[in-house]
Amino acid sequence: MINYKRLNKNLLPILIGGGLLFIPLVGDFHIESAILISLVGCFWGGIKASNQSLENDFYAALRIIGYLFLVGLPLLANAFFTGCFSIHGLAFWILFPAPSVFFGYAIGRLIRNSGLPYAKTITIGVLLFIGVGILLIELMTFPQVYFFNHVWGGWPGPIYDEIVKVNIATVFFRTLTLLWVILLWHIPTLDKSRYAKWIVGVSAIVIFMGYTQLTEVGIHSPRWYLQKELGGHQSTEHFDLYYDQDLYSNYEIDLLAKEHEFYFDQISSQLALAERDSSNKIESYLYGHPWQKKQLVGAKFTSYVPVWLEQDQLHIAKQQMRSSLKHELVHVMAKQFGNWFNASWSIGLIEGIAVAIAGGSSSTSTIHQMVVSEKPYPSAKELEKALSFWGFYGGRSGANYTTSGSFVQYLMQNYPVESLKKAYRTGSLQRAYQVDWQTLVNEWHAMLDTVEVDSLDQQVARRIFGMRSLFEKECPHIVSDFAAAHDNYRFSMANQDTVQALNFLDQALVEADSAKPIKTEWSYRNLVGGQPLKVRQAATLSDTTVDLQLLYADAFAMVGNLEMADRHLSEGQKLYEGNPDSLLKPALETRINRRQWEIYREMTYNNTLPDSASFDEALYRTKVRSVRKVIEQERWDEMQLYAALLLGKSLQRKYFDDYQQLIHHLAFQNDMNLVEQLIEQLRELPLRNRYRDRLQQEGEWMQFFETGRENGSYD
Repeated sequence: MINYKRLNKNLLPILIGGGLLFIPLVGDFHIESAILISLVGCFWGGIKASNQSLENDFYAALRIIGYLFLVGLPLLANAFFTGCFSIHGLAFWILFPAPSVFFGYAIGRLIRNSGLPYAKTITIGVLLFIGVGILLIELMTFPQVYFFNHVWGGWPGPIYDEIVKVNIATVFFRTLTLLWVILLWHIPTLDKSRYAKWIVGVSAIVIFMGYTQLTEVGIHSPRWYLQKELGGHQSTEHFDLYYDQDLYSNYEIDLLAKEHEFYFDQISSQLALAERDSSNKIESYLYGHPWQKKQLVGAKFTSYVPVWLEQDQLHIAKQQMRSSLKHELVHVMAKQFGNWFNASWSIGLIEGIAVAIAGGSSSTSTIHQMVVSEKPYPSAKELEKALSFWGFYGGRSGANYTTSGSFVQYLMQNYPVESLKKAYRTGSLQRAYQVDWQTLVNEWHAMLDTVEVDSLDQQVARRIFGMRSLFEKECPHIVSDFAAAHDNYRFSMANQDTVQALNFLDQALVEADSAKPIKTEWSYRNLVGGQPLKVRQAATLSDTTVDLQLLYADAFAMVGNLEMADRHLSEGQKLYEGNPDSLLKPALETRINRRQWEIYREMTYNNTLPDSASFDEALYRTKVRSVRKVIEQERWDEMQLYAALLLGKSLQRKYFDDYQQLIHHLAFQNDMNLVEQLIEQLRELPLRNRYRDRLQQEGEWMQFFETGRENGSYD
């Protein structure tokens, strides 16, 4: 006979799990759903245990876990059928719900057996303190953005730009949760069982020892620990820089110290900030690479500022420094006019003000040009939604960052900055500007109508606005074997371990089935890494990209086999003629001339920089690459020599990025004569608007040194 009551009990959680499938992220069999189930299970277990019950407590807790796993069945089945199953997702479901249920149940059982009145209320209060109160304490104490919790498991940090994995810290902390369960479970029988006394005593000792290791294992990352792990320290007038002393050179840190002060000066001026007490320094944590930042504070490719902490600080990795430093400093300095949380209730204003001042993520297009390229413009209602918390993070980040930045930049250029600061503090634009919301948006639209765009702006906007949000991805936490191998390759390169990097690149090539872009990267890195034999063995005339054929030609030319080098070069020429590409033309021209090819190979693969005669003789593409190499290797005498020689030639707009870098370093080294000449020549070119903005900033960088402000003086 069918037991319909039991059937309904089992069917209900499965139906609930089916309903979760329609909720973004939570419907994925991964960490988000595991956290939700752990939270529900912990309180369910605690409330059930706090009631007087005649049933076996252990089996009652197991039944709750069984129901919760039934909720996960539809998520698990969907993960298998859609190809979204992850072993790490399964691990989170094993490590999070069951220990949380037993933890809540053990607390409720202890309170019930203690005979306290209102046992259910006390249990809920205790679990709320552990689940929410301790989180808030840690949030307001530590600079990290990852957290562990006995009630709901843990949070790994920003999840929209990195792989979410179970790590040693997760296993360690959930082991502590189980030890708490064992201790709390046996406390009620202390006076009845000698065995219970031993269990409680041993558990307490192990728990105590475990809590002394929280920092070393990676559960907590206090400031002192970050400073110790990074090792390097330098102070300026307004900053304390803590940096990885093995992955930053002295020159890089000296330059970064000046850049911090330069951006501080710019932002203070643009936001009309009061003079800052020099004793209240901003702490800048500069990590050697994103993987180190992920390990220490939980954020990998995400630079961030914990504005909620009293101590002003920012956290950024070396690879994001050029694109993010000024942006993050805006967040730090905007704390001066933020709300009680040192920020704004409007996420769009928080990010918009940083994008407006820093200029956005594109090196070729202004933020206004990108918005215009993606017509129709956001309506007043859409913009208001984008400026809200859920609207900002629920949509596509590239679109919301750019749109809010464009709108805020318009406000800064057309209204008093005090109005923006008031809006930032209150979260209300209408209250701050005393202008109807629709009127502000209409004015912004009218300004956008005057902005000219071209095909490059449209390409950039399409790429940035088209990046899907985490909520739109079918498998938000799944990465391919190729992506994992390529990530390991990038980590090894950032860690300056080229041997290991090439091994991971070998794996990536296999996983990518020798896809042409990966094979091109593989060939180049092996040639630079002194492994031309591997490239020659992989070379084939049947590869259909110009880049590969030219790299194969390089590999044979490096050992003097000019016959094979010419065959691959000829094949590259045929491919180019069939599909001409202006970006590849200089690469072909470099190799067609034997002397030019020799200069290029010596510089690129043998690390032999051209002398003044060879530099003057070299093609322009080789000159620019030589400049990149001397900057990378911090060979400043050669840089100044090359800069002077470049001034004798006509500058080319396509190499603007390299000119800007050259100007930046020359100004830092106080070679203002060369800087002024380079800036003057660049101003004569038909530059893009974004290039002119960047060139203007380099002019201000030069003035920063000329006026003595880099030393804190304003003569």
